[in-house]
Amino acid sequence: MDSAYERAGPAFIGRPFSEDAGKAVILCGWMDGHFKHVEKYAHFYRTNGYTAYILLSAYPDIAQASNQKEDIQHFNDVINHLEERNLLRSITTAQPTESKATAVVHVFSNGGCIKLRHLLHSLHAQNKSLNSAAVILDSCPGRASAKSGASFLTVGLKNGPVRTVAKSSIIWFAFFARSVNWFFKRIGFPLYDLSKHPIEVSAPYAVSELNEKGNLTGPRLFLYSDVDELCAMDEVQGRIEACKAEGIVVEEKLFIGSPHVKHAVVHKEEYWSLVSQFLSRHE
Repeated sequence: MDSAYERAGPAFIGRPFSEDAGKAVILCGWMDGHFKHVEKYAHFYRTNGYTAYILLSAYPDIAQASNQKEDIQHFNDVINHLEERNLLRSITTAQPTESKATAVVHVFSNGGCIKLRHLLHSLHAQNKSLNSAAVILDSCPGRASAKSGASFLTVGLKNGPVRTVAKSSIIWFAFFARSVNWFFKRIGFPLYDLSKHPIEVSAPYAVSELNEKGNLTGPRLFLYSDVDELCAMDEVQGRIEACKAEGIVVEEKLFIGSPHVKHAVVHKEEYWSLVSQFLSRHE
C-alpha cells in the first residue's frame, strides 16, 4: 500500500497531492481488483484536489450479497470519516444544503456495484446518505446472464481455444439449467431466482434513486464498450434506459475496442477528458 494512504476500516484514504479543494471521491473497485490498479484512478483525483476513498471488492462480497448477510457495521470507520468531512446528511434531508460538501462516486464493474450496495445499506441503517454530486459507472452494471457469467468464470484462462470451449460449455450448461429451472418455476418450485442474483440486486443502487435501503443522487456517466465480455454493451444500455426512465440525468460514452475496465488504458486521454468535462458540468 502507498504510504501516503491511511486506513479507516476497509477504506484506503489518500489526501490530495496539492491544495485540498474540499472535494472527495469514493472509488468502488472491480471484483478482486488490486489496490495498485485502482489507485491509478485515485491518482487522477488526488492530483485535482480530491480526497480519495478506495473500497476494494473481493469474492466474499458476492456470497454476502447473495445471502443478504452483509455486516452493516463494516463501514463504521469510513462513515465516521465521511461525516467528519461533512459529506453525509440525514435521509430525511432531500438534498444537501449549499454549505455541505459533496462527493463523486466512481464505480467499476459489477463488483463495484456490489460494494456500493453494501456501503449504502450501512449508511441507511444509520439514517444517513451520501451527499453525492455525480456518479461515474465504468463497465457496469451488467446482467446475471449466461454469456457474461461464462466470461467471468473463464477470465483466468489465457489459452484462447481452451477459453472458447470452456465458455461455450458453461453457456450450454446454463441454458440447460435455466430450462430445468423454468419447468420447476411453472409448477411453483423454482430452483433459483436470478432476480436475487448479487448482480441483479446490486445494480439498482448504481442506476436508481428509488431503493428502499439507500440511494445515490446525481447525474450518471456510463463508460462502456462494444467488446466488453463481462458487462456487455446491450446489458449496460438496458441499464441506461432504466436510469433515464426515472428522469435521472444521463451521459454516456461507448468506447470502441477496449476490454472490461480497460477504457482508461486504451483510451486514456479521451477517458479522463470525458470525466473532467462531466464533473465540471455537474459538481
